[in-house]
Amino acid sequence: MAWSWYTSTTPPPFTGYETIISYALHPDGRTIFMSTDRRRTHSLDTSNGVWRDLGEWTLPFRGQAYFDGELDAWVGWPPLQGGRIRLLVPSCLTQRQRHGGAAAGVHDSQGEAVFRRGGEEKHPYGRYLSATLTYMGDSKFCLVENALRSKNVLDAVLHVTLFGLKYHHKGELKTKIYRTNRSYALSKNTLEFSHAAFWM
Repeated sequence: MAWSWYTSTTPPPFTGYETIISYALHPDGRTIFMSTDRRRTHSLDTSNGVWRDLGEWTLPFRGQAYFDGELDAWVGWPPLQGGRIRLLVPSCLTQRQRHGGAAAGVHDSQGEAVFRRGGEEKHPYGRYLSATLTYMGDSKFCLVENALRSKNVLDAVLHVTLFGLKYHHKGELKTKIYRTNRSYALSKNTLEFSHAAFWM
């Protein structure tokens, strides 16, 4: 499949004053769902450039969510829940739309928390800056967290955690932290630093 760029003839159904707070690629590989800070969700079918307004509900994630075929769900992290991972089963989207955004098909992980930051808890010696979640295939994920080790903004550390997800025999979502849980001191940290470049 070759990549190509083109300009959509239909404008997005949201204004320039709205911010996209979460997004996910549908399992069909061509439809992108995105939710805005105005509590609305929209989709773009990239095969024909058609936008749809899906109503007054939002994806239950912060940032990007990833579809995992084995789990048959999107995986991401919720906006205000410390340390846990959240799943949304795409087949429940129509049910969510009919019921005004009810939490059908949403599951939060049980067991070990994958984030070092839990709720409002701060990292030792400093403050939490940002985190990214990356899908690695086969229900495995990489979490990279950037935190200050002291009050000096240049004294930062990256925490890298590899973890897996699976359904427990009772149907609960379980996390498994792998041994490859490491921390790396950063030689230079600025407000423009992107830790995504760290693992590229």
